[in-house]
Amino acid sequence: MTGVGETVEADARTATAPAPCPLFSPRWLRCAAELTGPDLLDTSAALALGLCLTDAPAGTADRILVRADLSDGHLHFTGGGWDERPTLVLTLSVADAATLLFGDGRQRVQLFEHGGLRLEGVFLFVFFLDRMLQQDRSGVLARLRTVTEGLAPSADHGPAAAQWTSEGTDRRPSYPPEPGTGDEDPDTEARRQAERVLPRTMSVLRDEIGRSTPGAQFAIAHHDSGTRLSVALGDCRPGVPFTRDALPIWYCCSKPVGAVAAGRLWERDLLDPMRPVAAYLPWFTGDGRETVTLYQLLTHTSAVPMGLDPLHGTMAAPVALRREQLRAMTVPRDVRPGTKITYGPWWAWFLLAEVVRAVDGRAYEQFLAEEVLAPCGMRDTRVVLTPREYRRTADRLPLIHVAGGGAPIQPTHWYATEASCTRPIPGLNLRGPMSDLVLFFEALMNGGQGRVDRVLRPQTVMALTARHRVGLVDPFGNADWGLGFRNESHHLGAVCTAFSRHASLRTFGHYGLWTSAAFADPDAGLIVALHLNGKTWQEEHQQRMIAIGDALYEDLGLA
Repeated sequence: MTGVGETVEADARTATAPAPCPLFSPRWLRCAAELTGPDLLDTSAALALGLCLTDAPAGTADRILVRADLSDGHLHFTGGGWDERPTLVLTLSVADAATLLFGDGRQRVQLFEHGGLRLEGVFLFVFFLDRMLQQDRSGVLARLRTVTEGLAPSADHGPAAAQWTSEGTDRRPSYPPEPGTGDEDPDTEARRQAERVLPRTMSVLRDEIGRSTPGAQFAIAHHDSGTRLSVALGDCRPGVPFTRDALPIWYCCSKPVGAVAAGRLWERDLLDPMRPVAAYLPWFTGDGRETVTLYQLLTHTSAVPMGLDPLHGTMAAPVALRREQLRAMTVPRDVRPGTKITYGPWWAWFLLAEVVRAVDGRAYEQFLAEEVLAPCGMRDTRVVLTPREYRRTADRLPLIHVAGGGAPIQPTHWYATEASCTRPIPGLNLRGPMSDLVLFFEALMNGGQGRVDRVLRPQTVMALTARHRVGLVDPFGNADWGLGFRNESHHLGAVCTAFSRHASLRTFGHYGLWTSAAFADPDAGLIVALHLNGKTWQEEHQQRMIAIGDALYEDLGLA
């Protein structure tokens, strides 16, 4: 119960609360320092975010350093710049900075779709920053809102967002009723069958539901036993059960589809992986661009590190804008290609898509649909959604939920807005059921023969999935690589295990930004595709994926 003295003190604080002032003005920064308290923040563990303001008013600092504790939400602001380069640097307007800090989740995501923002650094941290800002667990943003002039009300922010999270994801899924009750449906029967055939696997998955992910969808095909399963568990978004026909985003599991598209054109002698991209895109020259080859893109060994991806912050912006950004990119001169892993989440496959368009004449999304998806029989997969498809399914599309790090699971709008679903983001935003992704890898394991037609020659499949990048390892455990495919590398140690400790070294596949994985093991005759719609930190994601993969091999007697 609140005492009289405490009430008087609270009233005094309210009475002396400063009047709202412009964001990042000198008075605002002083108020922020008083309200946030630097002693509450462990600066050595906090994310350093640099804001470069393009239209800072006179007398206002044009560079702001924000230190953010991603676990408890504490923030600290400093005007005037920084001594060491922050982990992330955003160049944006003052209005967009206000949206970044005080907007709701959808508004924050849309900042990265209009093209008016530039980001340098590793984009992956933005997901966890977004969760921290949405939940405002420390109440810092609520306090800062009272001293910030001109802010509109936000509906998806602070305590309401946190409550929505716990209600939507921190519950276990309902499981099948007893046979004979008349309540069974195809998804329920599929789960029941999976419980019989894959008891260890289902146990591991159930343990993850509500802990690191709100839901899951997976499919497998095992040729020797004839086992073919497609299963969904938990929720795909708050209050919406995951079903087998739901369309989760594949993230980087989309990249092998683009690699196969390149293989189709290679077979027709329309491109050569060893040639420079500039041989097919004459505008991609100057500032070192002419040194980039298709082989470097497919093996992620160019001289351009992830932190300098020119499409950071605009991966879902209009295509013409992204093309102009690639025209202006520079390639570091002091790095020899092939000496280290330089993963290209966005720019590499955007260039590959431009090459496909240049040599074939069809748009990348049309080429993939007609030349890859159709022969494999992947009828439910979409390279992009049409606006009509998006509006019809928007309330049922699986959302990515940010998990891990000790904070509650948070539903987000990343890659779920209309712009990011209806604009092609090559190598990233294919959507389809995991059963379709199994069909894709099954075609490759069958020497390129898809369910409907041949997609590649056997020799081309071997060329794409063989080890090309060997002996390189990065901090995320990426190791041996083919042309657009990840190779199982557990022989290099536990940190390099990609899919399972039991997988053969002929296994090839891909990961999808700490949510998805898909692979084919020719020696075991096994194809697996798995999507967990809870994105967590790399170490936890690898642990859960390997636990699931190991359980699958054990259930099927392949360990």
